Amino acid sequence: MAIDHAPGLKEQGQSVLAPDNLVLLYVGLILAKAVHEFGHAMACRRFGGEVHVMGIMFMVFTPMPYVDVTSAWAFRSRWQRILVGGAGMLTELFLAALATFIWANTGAGTLHSLTYNMMFVASVSTVLFNANPLMRFDGYYILADLLDIPNLYTQPTAS
Repeated sequence: MAIDHAPGLKEQGQSVLAPDNLVLLYVGLILAKAVHEFGHAMACRRFGGEVHVMGIMFMVFTPMPYVDVTSAWAFRSRWQRILVGGAGMLTELFLAALATFIWANTGAGTLHSLTYNMMFVASVSTVLFNANPLMRFDGYYILADLLDIPNLYTQPTAS
């Protein structure tokens, strides 16, 4: 769908940081991250973990949703821990795909712009930040479980 509408994506991408689009970009960010955190929570609960805290934290003066799924660290199966870590990204990418279909089938307007911003935020932030194993977000913990190393930092610094 995105490839079929590539010229429209490129055209709307030119104004993603325009002042009149920033409110919709922020709303898209908050919605995408809320879905992301609910994905972690649902996966953790699915495997028997407990989720006691969901809330909002300030990250660079921006309120962002978060969830505490540290009970997943006690799962015996590393594949369950990996799925809990990846569930946020999977739900966010699903949201991006859903937003793509809505964006492609609506005309100019608020819904069209909001779904574009959600598609943009959900795909770009997931790939650049959450999947990146160099930052202590989801990708870091997934890679640590895949390599069966509890703390990736100790490996390069060990002599």
